[in-house]
Amino acid sequence: MMRRTLAVFAAAGALSLFSVACGGAAPPVEEPDATEPAAVTSDDPIQVAMSAGPSSISAEAAVMDWEMNVLREGSNGWTCLPDRPDTEGLDPWCVNEPWLNFLQAYVSQTEPSYTDIGFAYMLMGDSPVSNSDPYATEETAPDDWVTHVGAHLMMLVPDPAMLEGISTDHMNGGPWVMWPNTPYAHLMIPVESR
Repeated sequence: MMRRTLAVFAAAGALSLFSVACGGAAPPVEEPDATEPAAVTSDDPIQVAMSAGPSSISAEAAVMDWEMNVLREGSNGWTCLPDRPDTEGLDPWCVNEPWLNFLQAYVSQTEPSYTDIGFAYMLMGDSPVSNSDPYATEETAPDDWVTHVGAHLMMLVPDPAMLEGISTDHMNGGPWVMWPNTPYAHLMIPVESR
């Protein structure tokens, strides 16, 4: 019970961080400030990567490609990655250090070794994906295949037991655990209606 309570408080804190970082709302669409991520119309991987997070993070974040090559140095401990070329749709990421550890492990199909809470932004949405199999490349059953994921925040917790009791149903209308019972389990937190 204590672990679940901690996970709920951590999720609430993540949502508060998201709200503060975004000024209490999603980035403006009309007449965006030059520092806010605008609708992505560029093939520039740095601009696309920066669109994943609020400008308060992405403006000073490092940018890497999916082969983990540095495209731009950063100064705030965050890393943004552009759209993945092998997936459908637009799915750039902005992540802190635990998530970078997670992504490096995921790409190399090894177990992540992060020890701190991790946060990741995907404000441009995500590609369709299996909710149970991290490496599924083809559509799975409708109750497993996650589609139309809009803007969301993701959270890692070092102790997977903290995720116990949280829904794994991606259509529940709120946060859910993706890839449960794998080394890649994490909390998905939608910030817009699906």
